[in-house]
Amino acid sequence: MKGVARRIRDIDRALFQAIFSVKWAPLTSVMRAFTVAGTAGALWGFLAAAAFLLTGLEPSRLLIPWTAVAASWTVAEGVKYLFDRNRPFLWDKEIAPLIKTPSSSSFPSGHSATAAAGAITLSVLYPPFAPVLVLAGLLVVLSRVYLGVHFPFDVLAGIIIGIATSAVVLAVANLLA
Repeated sequence: MKGVARRIRDIDRALFQAIFSVKWAPLTSVMRAFTVAGTAGALWGFLAAAAFLLTGLEPSRLLIPWTAVAASWTVAEGVKYLFDRNRPFLWDKEIAPLIKTPSSSSFPSGHSATAAAGAITLSVLYPPFAPVLVLAGLLVVLSRVYLGVHFPFDVLAGIIIGIATSAVVLAVANLLA
């Protein structure tokens, strides 16, 4: 079992190195913008509020994404206390993150959890905008590895949390409708 865990860790680190080694100034600016916008699910909360105001003030169109984003962030932050995983720049002192460094555990990524929850719930509520929402979610997720503050498996775990919480929220909303 130790061999499997070590192999997974090695794959995670190799993927991190491959992504983090790609540097292009215009892309770095985009990644910084998406990581800042994705902080604590702010991007998704703003988009949900704007859509709510522009599409008839139907409460569920605001409450569903806000609830999914809040739940995914809460779960991700709670799980961080179960895993005390160092961030990439603490694992390898030669890694210089491209943003201000977070102090919390690396696993799982809260940005990725809220990005998945926000992109999924807003895509369900506003299907014509799904491609743009999914792209924005992917940029938030990728930005965390590109900027040097998460390993790929951290963001994968965050995505799984976001998918699970949005599925629960959407199922409950469907039952209440």
